[in-house]
Amino acid sequence: MNELGRGYARIEAMRGARGEPLGSIPEPTPPPPDKYNSVYLTLFVSGAAFLLPFNSFIMAVDYFQHHYPNSPIMFDMSTVYITSACIAVVINNLLLDLFTYNTRITFGILLSLATMIFVAVCNIGWDGFPNNVSYTINLIAIGVVAFGCTVQQASYYGFTGCLPPRYTQAVMAGESAAGFWVSLDRILTKFEFSEPKRSTFMFFVFSILILLGHSMLHHLMMRHPLVLYYLRLTVESRHRRRIQLHLNPTEDATLMESEAGEANYGVLKLQSPAPSNTGGEPENTFSFANPLYSPTTSAAAPLASPPPSVSERSASPSATLQTPRPSYKVEDVVFESPDRPTSWRSFKRSVQARWAVARAIYPYMVSIGLVYFTTLSLYPGISSEVPSCRLGSWMAIVLMSAFNFFDLIGKIAAAWPYEWSRSQLLMASGLRLLLVPLLLLCAAPRHSPHIVGDIYPIMFSVVLGFTNGLFGSVPMIMAPSRVGREHREIAGNMMTLSYNGGLLSGTLVSYLLLNMLGPPTGSPCRIYPTPLLPTLPPAITTASNISYVITSPH
Repeated sequence: MNELGRGYARIEAMRGARGEPLGSIPEPTPPPPDKYNSVYLTLFVSGAAFLLPFNSFIMAVDYFQHHYPNSPIMFDMSTVYITSACIAVVINNLLLDLFTYNTRITFGILLSLATMIFVAVCNIGWDGFPNNVSYTINLIAIGVVAFGCTVQQASYYGFTGCLPPRYTQAVMAGESAAGFWVSLDRILTKFEFSEPKRSTFMFFVFSILILLGHSMLHHLMMRHPLVLYYLRLTVESRHRRRIQLHLNPTEDATLMESEAGEANYGVLKLQSPAPSNTGGEPENTFSFANPLYSPTTSAAAPLASPPPSVSERSASPSATLQTPRPSYKVEDVVFESPDRPTSWRSFKRSVQARWAVARAIYPYMVSIGLVYFTTLSLYPGISSEVPSCRLGSWMAIVLMSAFNFFDLIGKIAAAWPYEWSRSQLLMASGLRLLLVPLLLLCAAPRHSPHIVGDIYPIMFSVVLGFTNGLFGSVPMIMAPSRVGREHREIAGNMMTLSYNGGLLSGTLVSYLLLNMLGPPTGSPCRIYPTPLLPTLPPAITTASNISYVITSPH
């Protein structure tokens, strides 16, 4: 048997580009059990850990506003974080095939951990820098933290895309748990330590300890049999698929090209007849279970009759003189390993695969982008600017804690077995835009907000948090299941890209909303006092009182 050629292609990319559903591979054996839900709980902790640094910076809002008065510190930190996160997710998508999940996640953990230790020790504990230098260091630190956290986040969503959907929900619930944990942590440290610098330092120390625990749990999880099973299944589905193609005679040149040509489609073996063991006459001997297809006949019709035997060829001289026709057969579809793209052609195929996946999941990408656009327009920037005469500096902490707690509730509710349609998700994401003017009116204008009172901004923060948790999780959970297993990591990364696009655009809009508040004017309580207790009637002024006021040196 003489192999004359072999072609390689990505058939799924073609099908995705044509709008056809991307295929998937059935799981050959049942997966190992997740005893004690150890993988689920570890991913829950991981989701909390990679957002913990950002939430730690945000929940220290009282310290930063006290340390840098009359500055847009919260807006600047959000903008730097989101910009760095968008750069990180783009780089992560481009370099996706160069590094393993474990390498990327470990890099992100170490980067975030080192930056948090530096900020806690040098910029908060020691605090030996001038205010302008310290301000810049905080912004640089949060940019570095954002890069490390986003590399982890994108890698975890790509990783959990290879696992059953409940594990994606675990990561998203963990993200909300990060906000809830730092809210609780900040309340406790603020109560326990009255001095702002000390309370903030201990607040950061607790976050660093959680990051250390997360690092150990992650490396234990990567050795779990369930994780190894799904990772092996994903690698196998990328590299090898058993399919059967009906070839068209006009497609032969396209499906099989030389090794120097463009990317091919399918693995095609062109085989010549093998010599017979008896009389030396060639005969078509194939060791394949699949039907044979003649390149000169219809692609859909296999050869109806077997090749002529030796006696038949002896009886028919024309059959003997006739050159045996080669037969075509599609065997294994071989995909080039995505681990080491080394050429422009490989990069082009990678971009085409992402475009095909994006076309299959674009409603979910739009939905999650809208959700986080609305959220970042208001949180944490506008939420930190809502005044309160009763709560004072606690108001920002209360609003952020309410948001984080109900965000966690919403992400837990996302696990409820309800099949959301694409139109429902898009409609819900669009309706959340109504929260932007409502919460804005609780802070604008600064000297006299249109919506006065503490209950209204808290109520809006509750709705903002719950809908963020619910409609920010459901698209991320559903999107990977809409593509084949070999494309789920790409789907997770594309969803993360859209998620970060919503974050960035929402952060930029928050600056526009900040300008609508007007310049800082000090406490608005002098204009519209809202005392905690009813005021007492003024005391009756007597002559002795007046005499005391006139003669008293005080």
